[in-house]
Amino acid sequence: MKRALWIFLMLTLWAFSACSVHQRTAPEALMTLSSDLGEGGAADVRPAVDWWLSFEDEALNTRVAQALKENPTLDGAAAQVRKAEAFLAGQKAADLPGVTLSGNLGRARTEGVMGGVSSTWNLSAAASYELDLWGRRAALTTQRVLDRDASLAALSSAMVSVSAQVADTWYLRVERSAQLSLAEARVALRRERLELVERRYGQGTVPAREVYGARAELAAEEAFLSGYRSDLAVAEHALSALLNRKPGTTEEPLPGGAPGALPDLSPLADRPLSSRLILGRPDMIQAMIQVEKADEAVAVSLADRFPSFSLTAGYGRSGYEVGPLSGSGPVWNVGGNLLAPLFDWGGRRAMVKADRAAFDETLALYRSTALAAFKEAADALSFCRNGDMAMARLQDAFDAASSTTAYIKSRYLEGASDYLTLLAARISENEARGRLIAQQRLLLSHRIGLARALGGSFSDQWLQSYVKTD
Repeated sequence: MKRALWIFLMLTLWAFSACSVHQRTAPEALMTLSSDLGEGGAADVRPAVDWWLSFEDEALNTRVAQALKENPTLDGAAAQVRKAEAFLAGQKAADLPGVTLSGNLGRARTEGVMGGVSSTWNLSAAASYELDLWGRRAALTTQRVLDRDASLAALSSAMVSVSAQVADTWYLRVERSAQLSLAEARVALRRERLELVERRYGQGTVPAREVYGARAELAAEEAFLSGYRSDLAVAEHALSALLNRKPGTTEEPLPGGAPGALPDLSPLADRPLSSRLILGRPDMIQAMIQVEKADEAVAVSLADRFPSFSLTAGYGRSGYEVGPLSGSGPVWNVGGNLLAPLFDWGGRRAMVKADRAAFDETLALYRSTALAAFKEAADALSFCRNGDMAMARLQDAFDAASSTTAYIKSRYLEGASDYLTLLAARISENEARGRLIAQQRLLLSHRIGLARALGGSFSDQWLQSYVKTD
C-alpha cells in the first residue's frame, strides 16, 4: 500500500511538472498595441533578396559583399548569437537530471584494547532532478530562446545598418569624385575667363571691377575644389573602415574598381507603405522579443513564490577492513527534498510587482519603437517622392543650361557672340550639372534610407554565414 501511494505521488508530481502558474499576456498585449498600425506578423513576408541589388551597380555589390563578410561590427554581433546559443544549450542541460560521481578511501589507526588499523572505501553515483512544478525552468529556457532570437534580430539589424552605410558612403564617394572633376573644370574655365578679362582690361575695354570679380570667383572656386578633395578623402576613409581596412592606406586599391557614374533611378510608384514590412524590422522584432521575455520573467518570479520539490537517488558500493574482519556491499538511497518559502517579508511579492512593471515598460517601449519606425519610413518616403520632383526640375534646368551653351556656341562660331559669353554659359552648365549630380546622390541616399526604414532584406546566405558554428 505504501509503495502504491509513493508511485501515485510521483506520478502526480510529474503530471504537474512544467505547469506554469502564469498566464502569458504578451501576444494579446502586442496585438492590441499594434492593431492601429497595420497588419501584424511581418518577418515571413520580407523579400528574400539583397535590397541593394535594386541599384544594379556591380561596384556597390562588390563592396557590400566584402563588408558583410569582414566588417568587425558584424563579427561582434555574430559572436553575440553564438554566445546566446551557448547559454541556451547550458540552460537545456540544466533542465536534465544531474549525475555526480563520488568516492573516498581512508585508512586509520586507533589505540587501546580494541585498537588497530582499519580501512574504508566507497564509490557511488548520485542523481538529482528538480521537478518543474510551476514552470520556472521552462520560463528560464524560453528566456534563453528569446535571447537567441533577439541576438539574431540584432545581427540582422547590424547587417542592415552596415550595408546601408556602405551604400550611402559609396555613392557619396562617387558623387564627390564627380564634383571634384567638375570643380577642376570650373577652375580651369574661371582661370581662362580671368585671363581674358585681364587682357581686355589692359586694352581698356572692361572696368577694373570685372577683373576683381573674376579673381574673387576664381578664388572661391579654388576653395570649393579643396573642399571636394577633403570630402572625397573622408568618404574613402569611411568606406575603408566599413570594409575592415585601415583608412588612408594606398598600397591596395579598394575592391570593385574606380568610382563610375551614379545609377539612374525610376520614380517611386505611388503606393502606401507596407505596415507588415515595418513591423517586421529587426529592431521591431527585438522590441517584441523584449516584451515576451519580460512576460517570462513574471512567470519566473511567480514560480519562486511556490515550493520546489526535487528527487534524489544514489547507488554505489562501500567496503571496510578492520583487522581480520572485512566486507563490502552495495549502497543505495532514494528520496525527495521539499523547499518552501515561509517568511521573506514580502520580498518575492515585491519581485513579482517589479517584473510586472518591467513588462509594462517593455510594452511602452515596443509602442514607442513602432511609432518611431513608422515615422522614419514615412519621412523617408516623403524625401524620396519630393526628391523625385526636385530631380526632374534640376534635370530641366541642366537641359536648359546645355541648350543655352549650344546656342551661344553656335552664335560664337558665327561671329555673333564673344568668347567671354561662351565661357559664362559653359560655367553655368557646369554648375547646373553639379547641382543635378548632388541631387541624384541625395535621392540615392533617400532611397537607401527608405530601404533601411523598411528593415532591408537579405538572402539567406548572409545570415547563415555568420551564425554557423564550429
